[in-house]
Amino acid sequence: MNRHYYADQSPRGFANEVMVHRFPSRAARDAWVEEHQYDGDVNSAYTGAGVCTAAEAKRILAYRGDAIAESYNGLIDHDEGGQQ
Repeated sequence: MNRHYYADQSPRGFANEVMVHRFPSRAARDAWVEEHQYDGDVNSAYTGAGVCTAAEAKRILAYRGDAIAESYNGLIDHDEGGQQ
């Protein structure tokens, strides 16, 4: 089983829209986070990418929303040539 490293990003600052990024190495993840840490909506409290654990990634991907807002969370796999 291969080990993966994760980052999360809320590109528009919405709590119900979080993208989880999966990387084959810590170095690849850290380089991506450094490049994208300030991406996102400048008016939101959360404006970029950050490191997350596998457990946090699993929780984010499992969340499907609540009675008020649907979730738009997703996974981008950088192992498979996902968005860079």
